Amino acid sequence: MSTSSTPPSGDRQTPPQVVRPDLPPRFELDHDFTEALAHIAAIRTRRKLERDPVYREIKPQLERVLRGFEWDLEPTLGTSLTARRPGVVRVAAWNVERGKRFAGLRHALTHDPVLREADVLLLTEVDIGMGRSQNLNVPRELAAALGMGYVFANYHIVLAEGDRGERGHGIPNTKAMHGCALLTRFPVLRFEAVDLAERKDKFHATEKRIGNKRTLLCELLLPDGPLSLALVHLDPFTGPRHRANQLRQIVARMRRFGGERMLLGGDLNTNTYDLGSGRGMVYNMLYKLTRFGFEGTVEQYMKPEEILERKVFDALRAGGLAIEGFNDFARGTIYYDVYDPEMARKALDYLPKPVCRWLMGWLERRLEPWDGRVPLRVDWFAGAGLRPRSPQVIERPMVDGQIISDHNPILVDLELAN
Repeated sequence: MSTSSTPPSGDRQTPPQVVRPDLPPRFELDHDFTEALAHIAAIRTRRKLERDPVYREIKPQLERVLRGFEWDLEPTLGTSLTARRPGVVRVAAWNVERGKRFAGLRHALTHDPVLREADVLLLTEVDIGMGRSQNLNVPRELAAALGMGYVFANYHIVLAEGDRGERGHGIPNTKAMHGCALLTRFPVLRFEAVDLAERKDKFHATEKRIGNKRTLLCELLLPDGPLSLALVHLDPFTGPRHRANQLRQIVARMRRFGGERMLLGGDLNTNTYDLGSGRGMVYNMLYKLTRFGFEGTVEQYMKPEEILERKVFDALRAGGLAIEGFNDFARGTIYYDVYDPEMARKALDYLPKPVCRWLMGWLERRLEPWDGRVPLRVDWFAGAGLRPRSPQVIERPMVDGQIISDHNPILVDLELAN
């Protein structure tokens, strides 16, 4: 059975592409069009791209890779269904920021006393063959270090070194793939992906790329029976209304995917802004300051489910998924740090340089009571038919004084049935 799928057109739904246990335990998502990517990257507009003969020649293979999966499930075969901790299965979700600080990431997952006991990892922003992450196959290398199986769902073929804060490393991309990955100690019964419509064509973005985000759905066999998982990364370059639409699509597909027990986890990007344009971002800021004041605006970042991103969480509840009990509401999962130079460089993607400089200076003064660093809650779990225990946020994991990712990992223990 082919593991490729055709991207949706408009509201047309594509049939699920399910990988079954009778397929090979290993499959590598590969391509031979690396040299053509430099030519495509130089094309300025989508219209010219569609007419380009080089693009037309590689388009069938390109679509296969964009809709493709890579996996190695051999480590999960023939193993006993035993969790690392008595009575619970530990699930962690982490936006690993490409895996570009790979040595630190591997060290944290293998040595941190909390993370190393995870049975399942839901990882977003994962590279394969990107210069910014040393052209490593990040999911395969991590899975090998942890003795886990993995499934990788590709999102994009990247036509740039990275975003504004990632340029200048001078390492050419090889496979140029970027997506999400599930790592697991337990058998994978089946998986598929949900294509998510994106409001902004990333071919015209600062980090130029082709493709769109996808949500990976997997059914795992736990010691007490099957669990359906959704690994989610919603669009940051839009507003709460569009994120809610994406989540409704995911939840509906998750229900069709089936299963009495369901867990959704990942980066929902509930940043309370519309980052699709500088104008939208400024409008959001003025609205918040007018309604809540400066201190109130900062407080809203930690409770997006109440007002500013309520539509997103309404979509979860309408699908029968709860966030209560699955999340530590007291800690942020990412920080806006006015003293972070990479954060400042990224801000230039949204605002003109003079406006950005003025805004950064103004924020530096206003955020002095918070030492220039404000927490936000953008990473979440939601579940149904489960008994969650001990939700946690691990505060800024570091190795040798270096922060591994701009996101904090989140964890929850799922109580096993007797």
